[in-house]
Amino acid sequence: MNFRVLAGMPTSETEMVLAARFDELTSADLVAVRSTSAALIDAAGEFPDLDVVLIHQDLGPAPVFDAIRDLSHRHPQLAILLVSSAMDADTFTGAMEAGARGVLAADSGIAELENRIARAADWSRTLRRHLESASLDLPASGVRGRVLAVSGAKGGVGTTTCAVHLAFTAAAAGRVVCLVDLDLQTGDLPAFLNLRHRRSIGDLVGAGDEITPGMLAETLYVDPRGPHVLLAPEHGERGEDVTARVARRVLTALRSRYELVVVDCGTIMNEATAMAVELADRAVVAVTPDVPSLRGAQRLMGMWERLQVRSQQDVYALVNRHSRKNEIQPDFLRHLLGTRVLRTPVPASYRGLEPGENNGDPTRVTDEGLRKAFSRLAAELDLLSPPAQPGNGKGGAPTPPGGLVSARTVMEGGQSTRDVSGFVHASADPRRSGVPGGPSRDPGGHGGLGG
Repeated sequence: MNFRVLAGMPTSETEMVLAARFDELTSADLVAVRSTSAALIDAAGEFPDLDVVLIHQDLGPAPVFDAIRDLSHRHPQLAILLVSSAMDADTFTGAMEAGARGVLAADSGIAELENRIARAADWSRTLRRHLESASLDLPASGVRGRVLAVSGAKGGVGTTTCAVHLAFTAAAAGRVVCLVDLDLQTGDLPAFLNLRHRRSIGDLVGAGDEITPGMLAETLYVDPRGPHVLLAPEHGERGEDVTARVARRVLTALRSRYELVVVDCGTIMNEATAMAVELADRAVVAVTPDVPSLRGAQRLMGMWERLQVRSQQDVYALVNRHSRKNEIQPDFLRHLLGTRVLRTPVPASYRGLEPGENNGDPTRVTDEGLRKAFSRLAAELDLLSPPAQPGNGKGGAPTPPGGLVSARTVMEGGQSTRDVSGFVHASADPRRSGVPGGPSRDPGGHGGLGG
């Protein structure tokens, strides 16, 4: 297959000159030309299997180095070449620092153009194969990944924020993570992560019973900052196509290829999110310390119980926007919910989250209280350790999620053990530890996070 090239040319004259040169090339195809930096960045997500992007130094309206930086951030697998009439040191340095693979003289001949495109495209294809292999060839190890389902008690409680930061925290700890948006009508991960991607879970609806690594490679967005991302459909009405059967196939394929799959289930239960909650090793409901949120959590968990999706005693509540000034404190919340509550609350720090949410980059959150909270939550949920290796018995030796305490234990006056880290915790499996009111079944069909 010929190398596929996208170009950004500022004028019709430069476009015509470039098109004429490509007519003489035998190894590369010019798939499209765009006349603005914004249109060029959009087009990079529209054409499959792109190898090289040529961007002219006079392309506007954004400064060319800013456009290169944005393009390389969104599509790290693409080789970007700056087309410039100035071949000085400052141009080379600026292009390299922005993320370009090289600088191509505007008056390059046919041979030079073909040679530079071939070298850049070889780099792009090699990187793409490496990324796909690193993320999608995990079945060879036999490791069964964990699935964490994060649901919201009601709209506005911070479900997506919690899911995103837990996924990024686990990825920063070295886990191979996939973040899935199952908020099928209103999912907004592109805004949270400042990404544009033309593919979504909707593209896997027509797949057969087996979703191959190649299908996933075409559908997933590879975020260089950490987790890989599977988006909700761009148009909400397409979410109806994602049935329980589709959700099961997709999550089964992902958990066989990733160490951790974090699923943002949103706040509305449908058959796809119900399947995710049922399959999950851990199901979390995000709540805020107010009565409407707590009632919403009770209604949601009650539906899961009645529909036999998941036992209420097998759900964990995550308290978001905690403050000592709140009328409802976590200890009282445990009594109200009747389920297990994660020991670490997320502090109410709206300004602390602003740098990440306003820039679409969770790594920009530097608030120490927030960073520590999500790190402790990830440890409590046992998201930071690798899944158990095969051959260790039933899931290997499970790692107790430090900090978990059951609501029934609190209400019945049960004693918990304080570990050396200072977190109060109960066993991950109440049936083994003797905690009253432990779940009578394992909805995920497996015994613990080790799989």
